[in-house]
Amino acid sequence: MTTTTVNEKHKVDRLLGFGDLALLGIQHIAAMCAGAMAVPIILGNSLGLSQGDIHHLVSASFMMAGLGTIIQTIGIKGHVGAKLPMIEGVSFAGVAALSAIGLTYSGTDPIAGLQVMFGATLVSGLFCYLMAPVFGKLLKYFPPLVSGVVVTSMGLSLIPVAIRWAGGGVPSAPNFGNFQNISLALITLIIIIGIQKLSKGFLGNVAILIGIFAGTIISLFMGVADFSNVGNVDLVNINIPLKYGIKFDVTAILSLFLVQLVIMTDATGNQLNLSNICGVDEKDSKRLVAGLRGHGISSMLAGIFNTFPHSLFGQNVGIAAITGIESRFVGTSAGIILLAISFFPKLTTMFASIPSPVLGGAGIVMFGMVTANGIKRLGEVNYVGNKNLIIVATSIGMALIPIAVPDFFKHFPAWGKILFQSAVTLGCLTVLILNLIFNEYGKNKK
Repeated sequence: MTTTTVNEKHKVDRLLGFGDLALLGIQHIAAMCAGAMAVPIILGNSLGLSQGDIHHLVSASFMMAGLGTIIQTIGIKGHVGAKLPMIEGVSFAGVAALSAIGLTYSGTDPIAGLQVMFGATLVSGLFCYLMAPVFGKLLKYFPPLVSGVVVTSMGLSLIPVAIRWAGGGVPSAPNFGNFQNISLALITLIIIIGIQKLSKGFLGNVAILIGIFAGTIISLFMGVADFSNVGNVDLVNINIPLKYGIKFDVTAILSLFLVQLVIMTDATGNQLNLSNICGVDEKDSKRLVAGLRGHGISSMLAGIFNTFPHSLFGQNVGIAAITGIESRFVGTSAGIILLAISFFPKLTTMFASIPSPVLGGAGIVMFGMVTANGIKRLGEVNYVGNKNLIIVATSIGMALIPIAVPDFFKHFPAWGKILFQSAVTLGCLTVLILNLIFNEYGKNKK
């Protein structure tokens, strides 16, 4: 077999030109920057940390996003890393649990709460690493019926995030949903769709980046963008390991074990979706296990380097679907850039200053593509002479509960809230159980 044939079969291993890698990497960063920074900002504010400490947490988040992405895309001896164009980042799944941990253990010293959060993050990463082979064995229970529901649920759970961004970011803000914000989001969306319509070449591949850049420029003239904070942060920041110290508490650790189960479910769905987009074998359990181990390693390092549990970002899977670029080295490029800019807070602050409505306009396309890929996969399912239609209907309906009514499970115990407030976890559990009852059980009986 020739090298050319191998490259044709394994496009994920194709190395692109430097310029292409740089632009495509920056596009991934522009798409994920809001998510990468939102978690440390939310948690920092909940603890009452100083702006200097919050800026440091943001820089740490970018650093570990870069390092985790490099680990995933390059891999470590075939044992760790999915070797797919995936982008790591701090997971939203842990925000509620981490906030509760921080507030419980901080007392009069917010740093004490932070130390317990980092300790729980590190140990939960080890849990993720050790549990990866177990999830690998479950892969046979993820046919298109199951993976289609999981990916669709994932996309549906992300779309409200894009809508909130389009309205201005914070629904309680007085200017949320005003004409200015909505029109800016719409302009960004139209630019992206227009480029996709008019260009089938490289411009089409970087349509998201162009849309975000153009939307940001337009927002300056509209008076929406505010880059004044760039001048208020340090020029250079070094993320020292265990800068704030670390503490271990059993209750906090157990709560993050549940969070990691949610993260691993999300990551499994995202990786199956990305594998399908890239044309690699979705049934390759070794790749899935290596990817989950990568998330575990990233979370362990995150606890040491002053940040929180990591996972694969769904919006970047959407970008891979839009561009059709399978090369994992695009992810490597994004990881190297993320790692580099993490040392320069002014750069991270510039990314942070991209207006939410601009990201919202782009997010509708990115998150919509995740949903569309799930629907596409469900289109491969046979619905004749079986109960697959009712399985899909029930599972999607269950997944929509926390999306439609976020307070639905408010009276559940803490562990129940962590599990069931995730649309992906709820949809995944439902479709797995129903598929076993209606399909696998009957198959085994025969």
